[in-house]
Amino acid sequence: MQADYVVVGAGSAGCVLASRLSETGASVILLEAGPNDWHPMIHIPAGMRSLIRNPLVNWNYTTEPEKASGERRIDWPRGRTLGGSSSINGMLYVRGAPADFDGWAQMGCRGWSWDDVLPYFKRSEHYVQGGDPEVRGSGGPLKVEDYRTILPLTHRFVEAAQQAGFPFNPDLNGKQRYGVGYSQMTRRGRFRGSTAQTYLREARRRPNLRIETDAQAGRLSFEGRRCTGISFQRGGNLTHVRANREVIVAGGTINSPHILQVSGIGPAAHLQSLGIPVVHDLAGVGANLIDHYVIRVVHRVKGAETVNEIARFPRVLPEIVRFAVTGRGALTFGVTTAQVFCDSREGLASPDLQLLFTPGSTHPLKFGQLDEQPGMSCVVCVVKPDSRGTIMATSPEPFERPAIRPNYLSTRTDELALLGGTRHARRIFAQASLSQHSSGEIQPGADISSDADLLAYARRAGNTLYHPVGTCRMGEDPRAVVDSRLRVHGIEGLRVIDASVMPTLTTGNTNAPTIMIAEKGATMIAEDAKP
Repeated sequence: MQADYVVVGAGSAGCVLASRLSETGASVILLEAGPNDWHPMIHIPAGMRSLIRNPLVNWNYTTEPEKASGERRIDWPRGRTLGGSSSINGMLYVRGAPADFDGWAQMGCRGWSWDDVLPYFKRSEHYVQGGDPEVRGSGGPLKVEDYRTILPLTHRFVEAAQQAGFPFNPDLNGKQRYGVGYSQMTRRGRFRGSTAQTYLREARRRPNLRIETDAQAGRLSFEGRRCTGISFQRGGNLTHVRANREVIVAGGTINSPHILQVSGIGPAAHLQSLGIPVVHDLAGVGANLIDHYVIRVVHRVKGAETVNEIARFPRVLPEIVRFAVTGRGALTFGVTTAQVFCDSREGLASPDLQLLFTPGSTHPLKFGQLDEQPGMSCVVCVVKPDSRGTIMATSPEPFERPAIRPNYLSTRTDELALLGGTRHARRIFAQASLSQHSSGEIQPGADISSDADLLAYARRAGNTLYHPVGTCRMGEDPRAVVDSRLRVHGIEGLRVIDASVMPTLTTGNTNAPTIMIAEKGATMIAEDAKP
């Protein structure tokens, strides 16, 4: 089996790459460890809660126990199906701040400033509501639209945030990031708009694109310092695929560094300790892990409707009918209906906090399950954390799982920002528009008020927004894994193109920036293939 390009992983990046590369007329093989995106709950937006631990479409990773996060194993859901995590995520469309990408350029990532990446954001999207044509796209594969159905509590939150001093922002993906505004979603009509159902939907009909599902990637193969292909396992059988031009690893922040490490690319001492023959000593593989660690401020609700009761039987029955007839209602909900981007302190170039509001709440002890009683919640997220962790192979066997050590809240700056964000959230809940619907704070709880108590709560009860990046960091320095054109340093014919190449986290959710990276990466590959 061979093709010009072999793309490893059919997630948010891989589907984009397969689509754009096959457009050029080149032959492409796309490998996906999971099945086709057949599961019906993938396509109903509100169905994501049933996928949060579903082994049919989810890798169900967990972190290693760490003292900084209460010695807990924290769940890390990652999509294992066509579309990857874009098939199981909350569908929020958040580009990040211009300063994020200008910062990448200042770190030595040539060609990745905001002015450089904006055309690829625009190329990827079709913003249904239009927006400012200078910054918003039209006609792209990824349909982005505002929430179709908004519960009154969300409007009250937006009002309360303005009462607390945050300006209203009509388009959080427009020219300005600061302020409070309504969330935008990636959709395909009433259904989820994963990259499998947008980019790959038309591309899979092309005869030069071959999609192999249930094909878990093994080790890369080399001829000298050139990568020539990769093996994959299906049903206990190993198959080798040869790439005539390039192998593009798009397995995501966990799987991409792991594939490199078990193939002999990574920190030599660690690989040797596992008995892995070293092909290339590249210290940064698996380092620089960054993620969004969060706490939730949750209130009991009175006098208003929340997702908690709408989503339960028998209340959900008319919502099913409404979805089928009109494409609106509770089944179109994602996870976050409004957001605030703000500063934890003065003097910052761009927001370092994201506050995400949901007119509902999850059970504190049952992962992903809605609370039995009415509730509303605000997630406090430090969007530019300084804490860094690792993802490292634990065995020479490619199908053994790596160790995930995020090292959350390991810096004082992250602690202070989280405390500042919690104060902002509590101040919003105290405003008249929202406080009239509150029966009291239940998480962290009114009795937890000092900085020390809040940090202790954050360590024992905090969680992740599932935005890991950075383990195959882009740059031109000795610890970077890929260069500014996403080529693996020291190896020919091999690139990594996914969220793992981000040198720092973007301001907010990471799906839209990952799609942008794949758009730009596909263009670079096509440019480099020209004589």
